[in-house]
Amino acid sequence: MLRTHFTPLPRAAASPVLRIAHYLIPTQNDTSLAVFRRAAEMGADLIEVSIRITADDRAVVTQDDNLKRLYAIYASVREMSLRQLRSIHPVQAEPILTFEEVAFICTALKLGVYVNLKDFSLAAITLVMNTLDAYQLTDYSIIGSFRPDWLAEIKAFKPALHTAVQFSSTHVNPALLGQSARADYIQPIWDQVAPEPHHLLTGDWLETVRTAGLGIISWKEERESEITALAALGVDAICSSRPDVVYRLTGSAGVGG
Repeated sequence: MLRTHFTPLPRAAASPVLRIAHYLIPTQNDTSLAVFRRAAEMGADLIEVSIRITADDRAVVTQDDNLKRLYAIYASVREMSLRQLRSIHPVQAEPILTFEEVAFICTALKLGVYVNLKDFSLAAITLVMNTLDAYQLTDYSIIGSFRPDWLAEIKAFKPALHTAVQFSSTHVNPALLGQSARADYIQPIWDQVAPEPHHLLTGDWLETVRTAGLGIISWKEERESEITALAALGVDAICSSRPDVVYRLTGSAGVGG
């Protein structure tokens, strides 16, 4: 299947659940072009990428804060400039991509971006926001983080950019947390909290979130029973390393032949 257009955000009430591709291929380099192509082919609306920041305030896409797993080098991403990162990677490995390179790829594939913010500097995040604008991705992308203060900073500079506040505790008031960061979505990370975590999305919990005007992004989920249950509860987006399964179970927004 091929994507013919971006999927608008926020999702309309009657639209299929948004599909966020989550770390599809656990290979040496999580940011290879093949990952992005596969996400589009599997029917994802957005692809999740983790952002780290270099010593010279460049946003690069890697889940790790160091280079041990990728390159067998004991060094921190934050301690190196982009030039240094590009100069040390092994010949047989792909370089870590910059966010600008990822934006270029996603624009070509009509994929929105879910930016999982692992690090923060105002200079780097300003570059990320400008890049989203330059590639006309702002309306189709979300920035998520466990740090509501980072998201509040982003919203102060760019109110139109969609954000999602992440949390793992079941004892958090999701509405207050989301509103404190001026977020558009809340994202409970509950895949390790309960055997069937959709049961934690009770009627009262959902009413609290919806009354606050917040959307809901799920945790990473691959099980068909949980995906079906989450869609039935009306979540806005499901993160999954199997977006093709989410596509098959919940609909076909944003995808054409």
